[in-house]
Amino acid sequence: MSRKLLIGIDGGGTHSTAVAAYPDGRIAALTKSGGLNFHNSGVKTVRLRLESMVKTLSTQCGCEVDEICVGMSALDSPADEDTRSLFTTGTLRQNQLDLQSDAYIALMGFTLGEPGLIVICGTGSMLLMLDKEGRQHVAGGWGYLLGDPGSGYTLAREGLLAVINAVEGIGPDTPLLADALLFFGADTPRGLIDRIYAPEATTAWLADFAKHVLARAHEGNAVAQKILLRNMQRLAQSAAQLIKKAPEVGKVGLYGGIFAHSDTATEFFVKELHRLAPKADICTLNYPPELGALIHLFQKRKMLTNEVLTLMKSTYEEYLHERN
Repeated sequence: MSRKLLIGIDGGGTHSTAVAAYPDGRIAALTKSGGLNFHNSGVKTVRLRLESMVKTLSTQCGCEVDEICVGMSALDSPADEDTRSLFTTGTLRQNQLDLQSDAYIALMGFTLGEPGLIVICGTGSMLLMLDKEGRQHVAGGWGYLLGDPGSGYTLAREGLLAVINAVEGIGPDTPLLADALLFFGADTPRGLIDRIYAPEATTAWLADFAKHVLARAHEGNAVAQKILLRNMQRLAQSAAQLIKKAPEVGKVGLYGGIFAHSDTATEFFVKELHRLAPKADICTLNYPPELGALIHLFQKRKMLTNEVLTLMKSTYEEYLHERN
């Protein structure tokens, strides 16, 4: 059996995780890097991060790389040849790269290619459904400028708008004002302008302020809860609309930092989705997205078996345990 590696990469908006596997499914190595959203970070930066992760994994294992599946947060469907060519001007080859959306690889880790719906809420947000014919249906993922309901960036932005309304006397007072001054390092409310519009201010940094919105919502603050409820209801409405297109889809998976770090966000979303789609079955992901990318490669090569899945999951967990 060939010892060439297969690599799966979860390329989020802020962070990326890459894993290498042998052809029998065993995890050989893992590495991390910055985000792979080329709309935010630029093509060159993303290409260099990809090349660096692949080189690191290949060097650690002492093996050549056969194929790489990357779930990219800047994509909402499989990349065409022109898009792939943007990332093959250096050390990577066209026939090595399989570029998918980050939602797709999360969905693969959730349903193993069976019908299902994944809802992702991290720095951005996006929904992807796979129907019984294998067709992909997308909602959300419009990006931070056009609006990603429930995303870290949107929650942070709306939290800051609530701060502005409080400062100008057209909205209720909110503890988010003190949170914003401390988080952004401003002495006065007007000082937030210089900090937020500074050239070094990234979307990921701004989105990180969402943790304060989530914390205040958990405490029961009315302003923060209103922001979170509105966003989770909007996200659930998109999920319900997708399910209408394929009623056979019952499984709904939730993934991303917002759901992971906020039981309140999850509660709001689930309550609204069950109101709109009572038969929806909210499930957890059995495999993280980086393994979902590997599962896609193994399935594409008709190498995916229960033995491969069991070995992949057990050795991945062992690898994480050893690193910690």
